[in-house]
Amino acid sequence: MTQKHIYIFLILLTAQAFLQFARADIKTLDVDSDNFNAVIEDKVRDPFSYSGLASFYSGVTAYIINENGVERLNDENFYALTPSQSLAIVGHSKILIVSNINTEISFTDEKLILKEGGNRQKFQAQLLLKSDLAKLPQPLQKLQYAHLWEPFRLMCIGIEKVLLWLHSLHSLGWGISIILLSLLFKIFILPANVLLTRSQRSVSHIQARLAPELETIKANFSGEEAHNKFMAAHKAQGVTPFYNLKPLLLTLAPFPFSIAIFNVLGESDQIVGHSFMWIRDLTYPDAVSGFGVHIPLLGNSINLLPILMTLLTVFAALIHQNKIVSAKELRKQKLNLYFMAFGFLLLFYPFPSAMVLYWTFANIWQLIQQRFIRV
Repeated sequence: MTQKHIYIFLILLTAQAFLQFARADIKTLDVDSDNFNAVIEDKVRDPFSYSGLASFYSGVTAYIINENGVERLNDENFYALTPSQSLAIVGHSKILIVSNINTEISFTDEKLILKEGGNRQKFQAQLLLKSDLAKLPQPLQKLQYAHLWEPFRLMCIGIEKVLLWLHSLHSLGWGISIILLSLLFKIFILPANVLLTRSQRSVSHIQARLAPELETIKANFSGEEAHNKFMAAHKAQGVTPFYNLKPLLLTLAPFPFSIAIFNVLGESDQIVGHSFMWIRDLTYPDAVSGFGVHIPLLGNSINLLPILMTLLTVFAALIHQNKIVSAKELRKQKLNLYFMAFGFLLLFYPFPSAMVLYWTFANIWQLIQQRFIRV
């Protein structure tokens, strides 16, 4: 692209952006080189201090916007913006977009550094919510879920539209919309769950038939002879040693959708300030009391919803225990279940309650499926 084309693009983009900014609920701020980081802290960074893996939401990220999309700025080296580029500082739910920066910049330790060598500079910036991006020109829309790989980013945009559609069907609040989303996704993956249950049952039958013979082989043979008999035992059952991979693949199949859903619920500014039952704000953990001290990975509050979610996870797994496997294998499965439940508790405990609410009802729908849908 020639310099002439770049300037034409810049003029068109600026004109289009001006019209779109006027339609969206966007604030214009006067920012200068002395108070840039103060504006970021006051206007962009989420005031709530998340803990553990959720501390991601307390951070801010810098992106360079150009005609091709967005590029993350995370290099300590100074970077000179061209006339066709803008700077975006992205927080949990808000974005600050700054144009016409005529000095070299760096973004280090979540602080914007402007290269010294001149008078105090003034910039005009636009402060907007992430939900306003859909109303803006295409290059700016790339900021939506910009931290994700492109297929996941597009998946998030689609799921967000589904969530907004569900919310438009009623006036009962965002909590109900999140519950409906979990139900809709459970229905969507129901065929895969049916296949998974049948596959797990088939694997359990094969394991039950193979177990005595494999124990005998381990006790009486070694080396190549043990390997040959091991392969022969599987062949006699009409399977390969990798017969248990199918349930694993079916288990992993919904994961990309789950990742996208959690990103949508974790970053949706539409739910900011909205309550549900005892949850004061779906954007934050559902703190019912305080610890009095800060605990690593957990924070400083007692959150009820992650505890309920963990109990439901354990209960759903226990009533759906595989009765075919041996007592030894059953004990192993229980131990794995408790480790998994504890891991989920640590993972979800400090996250926004919207995400935990979704997963809690996903477990409730799973219980209902196990009770009423026989496979």
